[in-house]
Amino acid sequence: MEQFVTLLVENPLYLIIAVILSIAVLLLFLKKLLKLIVFVTALFILYLGYLYFIGENIPEVVHGVQQIVDSLLEKGADYVKELGGGD
Repeated sequence: MEQFVTLLVENPLYLIIAVILSIAVLLLFLKKLLKLIVFVTALFILYLGYLYFIGENIPEVVHGVQQIVDSLLEKGADYVKELGGGD
């Protein structure tokens, strides 16, 4: 690994290529993540429309989903803190 870092530091062309590849990979990942978020949001909106159509109480469903999301965010934050050394 040290040889790879040394190679990048000593050769600016390799460093530029590595940075461009890293940015491309990051952008591709963000694009996939955005598509996933749009898809899940569309499914949720369709689900709410279905609940409205059958006469279900939508605020209760939204509140339940909000609790699940809050729980997942809290677990994710705890996991990140654990990875960071327990600050």
